[in-house]
Amino acid sequence: MNNKGQIIFRLGAVSNWVVSIGGIISPTMLSLTVKIPPANYPFLVRIWTGMVFMFGAMFWEISRDMYGKRHLIKYSWIEKCITAASITIGYFSGNVPGIMFALIVFTDYLWIPVFMYYDFEMRRIASNIHAAALLERT
Repeated sequence: MNNKGQIIFRLGAVSNWVVSIGGIISPTMLSLTVKIPPANYPFLVRIWTGMVFMFGAMFWEISRDMYGKRHLIKYSWIEKCITAASITIGYFSGNVPGIMFALIVFTDYLWIPVFMYYDFEMRRIASNIHAAALLERT
């Protein structure tokens, strides 16, 4: 289970890194490449993509020791929910182009249930270990 989870979180890390690099280097060039209007505030794109890159580093850290880093796992799906909700609201209010919404489906929405699964699975394992330790004391 940990090996599969390790691969999942590493794929999540690489996915975050790949989609963030262009926005960090040149937000305007990135927008022109995907044929969307450049942002009025490129520094916000850099902040956002910088956070995406940072969360990729967190995913990689989780992959190195899923049980030991289990407390971080909840932030993986919370981050994805915040981004997905923000982009979805922007899309339905006419502020976000369809290509960006489609990208979020693959970079966020599809990851949410996977990351939630591993969050709850690590919590279950920790609970079982804690319960076994309590039984040993008695």
